[in-house]
Amino acid sequence: MKADEVTKTLRKCQLFSDLSDKELGSIAKLGSIEEYKAGDIIYEQGNLGTKLYILSEGKVSLYRNFDLGDTRTASTTVYVSRERPQRRLLGGWCTLVGDQHIQMCSARCDKPTKVIAIGCSDLKKVMSKNSKIRIKILEKLVLILRDRIESSYVAMETL
Repeated sequence: MKADEVTKTLRKCQLFSDLSDKELGSIAKLGSIEEYKAGDIIYEQGNLGTKLYILSEGKVSLYRNFDLGDTRTASTTVYVSRERPQRRLLGGWCTLVGDQHIQMCSARCDKPTKVIAIGCSDLKKVMSKNSKIRIKILEKLVLILRDRIESSYVAMETL
Protein backbone atom coordinates (compact mmCIF):
# COMPACT_ATOMS: atom_id res chain seq x y z
CA MET A 1 0.00 0.00 0.00
CA LYS A 2 2.77 2.45 0.85
CA ALA A 3 4.40 1.95 -2.56
CA ASP A 4 1.08 2.86 -4.19
CA GLU A 5 0.83 6.02 -2.07
CA VAL A 6 4.37 7.06 -3.03
CA THR A 7 3.67 6.46 -6.73
CA LYS A 8 0.32 8.28 -6.60
CA THR A 9 1.90 11.33 -4.95
CA LEU A 10 4.84 11.40 -7.34
CA ARG A 11 2.45 11.21 -10.30
CA LYS A 12 0.75 14.39 -9.01
CA CYS A 13 4.06 16.22 -8.65
CA GLN A 14 4.82 18.47 -11.58
CA LEU A 15 8.51 17.51 -11.45
CA PHE A 16 7.69 13.89 -12.33
CA SER A 17 4.55 14.37 -14.44
CA ASP A 18 6.18 13.54 -17.80
CA LEU A 19 7.76 10.26 -16.68
CA SER A 20 6.47 6.95 -17.98
CA ASP A 21 5.10 4.42 -15.49
CA LYS A 22 8.37 2.46 -15.67
CA GLU A 23 10.50 5.59 -15.16
CA LEU A 24 8.30 6.72 -12.28
CA GLY A 25 8.51 3.26 -10.72
CA SER A 26 12.30 3.45 -10.59
CA ILE A 27 12.01 6.71 -8.63
CA ALA A 28 9.08 5.64 -6.44
CA LYS A 29 11.25 2.82 -5.04
CA LEU A 30 13.51 5.51 -3.56
CA GLY A 31 10.68 7.32 -1.76
CA SER A 32 9.56 6.95 1.82
CA ILE A 33 6.52 8.38 3.59
CA GLU A 34 7.29 10.72 6.47
CA GLU A 35 4.49 11.82 8.80
CA TYR A 36 4.52 14.99 10.89
CA LYS A 37 2.25 16.62 13.46
CA ALA A 38 1.13 20.25 13.38
CA GLY A 39 4.07 22.42 14.45
CA ASP A 40 6.74 19.89 13.43
CA ILE A 41 9.68 21.13 11.38
CA ILE A 42 10.50 19.12 8.25
CA TYR A 43 13.77 20.94 7.58
CA GLU A 44 15.46 24.10 8.83
CA GLN A 45 17.01 27.08 7.11
CA GLY A 46 20.80 26.80 7.10
CA ASN A 47 20.90 23.00 7.26
CA LEU A 48 22.30 20.85 4.50
CA GLY A 49 19.55 19.68 2.16
CA THR A 50 19.80 15.96 1.47
CA LYS A 51 16.24 15.05 0.51
CA LEU A 52 13.65 16.09 -2.00
CA TYR A 53 10.24 16.59 -0.34
CA ILE A 54 6.86 16.28 -2.02
CA LEU A 55 3.68 17.14 -0.13
CA SER A 56 1.24 14.21 -0.02
CA GLU A 57 -1.29 15.40 2.59
CA GLY A 58 -1.56 18.39 4.87
CA LYS A 59 -0.31 21.95 4.84
CA VAL A 60 3.24 23.28 5.17
CA SER A 61 4.49 26.85 5.53
CA LEU A 62 7.90 27.72 4.18
CA TYR A 63 9.38 30.59 6.16
CA ARG A 64 12.65 32.47 6.26
CA ASN A 65 14.43 33.94 9.26
CA PHE A 66 16.49 37.08 8.81
CA ASP A 67 18.61 39.48 10.82
CA LEU A 68 17.26 42.93 11.64
CA GLY A 69 20.57 44.11 13.06
CA ASP A 70 21.88 44.20 16.62
CA THR A 71 20.41 41.06 18.20
CA ARG A 72 16.98 41.28 16.62
CA THR A 73 15.66 38.70 14.18
CA ALA A 74 12.43 38.26 12.30
CA SER A 75 10.66 35.58 10.33
CA THR A 76 8.40 35.77 7.29
CA THR A 77 6.33 33.18 5.48
CA VAL A 78 7.44 32.90 1.87
CA TYR A 79 5.04 30.20 0.67
CA VAL A 80 2.24 27.97 1.94
CA SER A 81 1.89 24.57 0.31
CA ARG A 82 -1.49 22.83 0.45
CA GLU A 83 -2.86 19.67 -1.09
CA ARG A 84 -3.32 20.46 -4.79
CA PRO A 85 -2.32 18.86 -8.08
CA GLN A 86 0.72 21.04 -8.84
CA ARG A 87 3.50 22.84 -6.96
CA ARG A 88 3.67 20.05 -4.45
CA LEU A 89 7.48 20.13 -4.40
CA LEU A 90 8.56 21.47 -0.99
CA GLY A 91 12.32 21.57 -1.06
CA GLY A 92 15.63 19.94 -1.80
CA TRP A 93 15.49 20.47 -5.56
CA CYS A 94 18.79 22.40 -5.59
CA THR A 95 20.76 19.23 -4.89
CA LEU A 96 19.60 17.89 -8.26
CA VAL A 97 21.80 20.46 -10.00
CA GLY A 98 24.70 20.74 -7.56
CA ASP A 99 26.68 18.76 -5.03
CA GLN A 100 25.37 20.34 -1.85
CA HIS A 101 22.63 22.72 -0.94
CA ILE A 102 21.99 24.75 2.19
CA GLN A 103 18.27 25.14 2.87
CA MET A 104 17.19 28.72 2.11
CA CYS A 105 14.14 28.50 4.39
CA SER A 106 12.47 26.26 6.95
CA ALA A 107 9.40 24.08 6.46
CA ARG A 108 6.85 23.90 9.32
CA CYS A 109 3.70 21.78 9.29
CA ASP A 110 0.53 23.80 9.89
CA LYS A 111 -1.54 20.65 10.39
CA PRO A 112 -0.86 16.89 10.36
CA THR A 113 1.14 16.28 7.21
CA LYS A 114 2.56 13.49 5.08
CA VAL A 115 5.42 14.01 2.69
CA ILE A 116 7.25 11.75 0.32
CA ALA A 117 10.99 12.04 0.92
CA ILE A 118 13.57 10.95 -1.64
CA GLY A 119 17.29 11.01 -0.95
CA CYS A 120 18.76 13.44 -3.46
CA SER A 121 21.94 11.41 -3.96
CA ASP A 122 19.82 8.34 -4.78
CA LEU A 123 17.70 10.32 -7.23
CA LYS A 124 20.80 11.78 -8.86
CA LYS A 125 22.15 8.25 -9.37
CA VAL A 126 18.97 7.21 -11.18
CA MET A 127 19.11 10.38 -13.27
CA SER A 128 22.78 9.84 -14.18
CA LYS A 129 22.07 6.26 -15.31
CA ASN A 130 19.08 7.23 -17.46
CA SER A 131 19.46 10.33 -19.61
CA LYS A 132 15.77 10.33 -20.60
CA ILE A 133 14.73 10.58 -16.94
CA ARG A 134 17.38 13.25 -16.31
CA ILE A 135 16.25 15.39 -19.25
CA LYS A 136 12.54 15.13 -18.34
CA ILE A 137 13.15 16.03 -14.68
CA LEU A 138 15.53 18.90 -15.38
CA GLU A 139 13.24 20.36 -18.05
CA LYS A 140 10.36 20.31 -15.56
CA LEU A 141 12.59 21.84 -12.91
CA VAL A 142 13.37 24.76 -15.23
CA LEU A 143 9.64 25.32 -15.83
CA ILE A 144 8.86 25.16 -12.09
CA LEU A 145 11.59 27.70 -11.34
CA ARG A 146 10.40 29.96 -14.15
CA ASP A 147 6.90 29.93 -12.65
CA ARG A 148 8.24 30.69 -9.18
CA ILE A 149 10.33 33.60 -10.44
CA GLU A 150 7.35 34.95 -12.36
CA SER A 151 5.09 34.73 -9.30
CA SER A 152 7.77 36.54 -7.25
CA TYR A 153 7.82 39.37 -9.77
CA VAL A 154 4.03 39.61 -9.66
CA ALA A 155 4.14 39.71 -5.85
CA MET A 156 6.77 42.48 -5.89
CA GLU A 157 4.67 44.54 -8.29
CA THR A 158 1.77 44.51 -5.82
CA LEU A 159 3.88 45.97 -2.99
